Amino acid sequence: MLPELWTRVIAQIADSVAGEAALLSTVQMNTVRMVATSADFAETWQLIFKRFPGASNPRTQRLLAARHSGFVTDAHVFSASEIEREPLYTEILIPRGYGSGAATAIHYPGGEAVVLNIERRAALGTFDEQAITRLDGLRAHIARSSLISMRLLFERARTAVETISALGLAACAVTETGVVLVANAEFDAEADVWTSRGGDRIALLDRRADGLLQEALAFIATERGVRSLPIAAGEGRLPGVLHVVPIRRAAHDLFGRAAAILVLTKASNEPTRATALLQVLFDLTPTEAVVTARIAAGQTIEQIARADGKSIATVRNQVKNVLGKTGCRRQTELARLLAQLIPAGS
Repeated sequence: MLPELWTRVIAQIADSVAGEAALLSTVQMNTVRMVATSADFAETWQLIFKRFPGASNPRTQRLLAARHSGFVTDAHVFSASEIEREPLYTEILIPRGYGSGAATAIHYPGGEAVVLNIERRAALGTFDEQAITRLDGLRAHIARSSLISMRLLFERARTAVETISALGLAACAVTETGVVLVANAEFDAEADVWTSRGGDRIALLDRRADGLLQEALAFIATERGVRSLPIAAGEGRLPGVLHVVPIRRAAHDLFGRAAAILVLTKASNEPTRATALLQVLFDLTPTEAVVTARIAAGQTIEQIARADGKSIATVRNQVKNVLGKTGCRRQTELARLLAQLIPAGS
């Protein structure tokens, strides 16, 4: 279950059956992600992925279609004549001395599969029955460990989304293809902003913003930082911003389907809507957070005092405390700071 050990473990598995290299990957719909590989096979894997992007690798396709409950060799999914014609073998594997492999696909609920490939030098011949029996004996351990690894990462994504919920913000975790894995109640309530397509994929009702979102997700693996997408006002809908926050994994993080956290902020007619966020950011009391949010909404000290039935002196004292906690010297400086954090009232 420890991510940093997987590369060594699959190499040891390969060694136990006279294998040269190993590759552990995940397949979800048309997305393939390499989890761990032997150092000497990394370059070959990159060539394979470039030549057969996504799940177009014919070896992987046949392995997944077979739904076999154990390890199978190349001879189980390809005939000898097919191997002689198949570009995967003729252009990549055989020229590099490979071409004899054993693999298994472990299918999980939700459509994801974990694939372990063991590669042997072609000169050593195909994997015999004894080697396959040994690999099959390890398969249950691999299945349990990968399932727990996936579950732990899912719970990490859930925790992130629920933490954002505590700040009063709508959020969800999505895959690179836009499938919503987990969403908080605030996000579910924004039916005027988003909907779902087939397979639980997110789609924004603002078509221009939706195009930008799909573009952002397509490049999530290469872009850095947060990307913020404007959402135009619509019938009965206030304008807003959807923040695409990439999930940056360590090199050995495993099986994480979540590629990004989407966080929605919207303009509001309610000045006090963002008080939970203000409390967390600046260590404000609930009363100070309400006063701060109203300043962000453009209200004066006199208006705040009248609305709350307080004296102007009391509100001024509260504003003074807020200035001290936020590091601002004047009320106008505070308003400018807050304008960057809280959507303006409509």
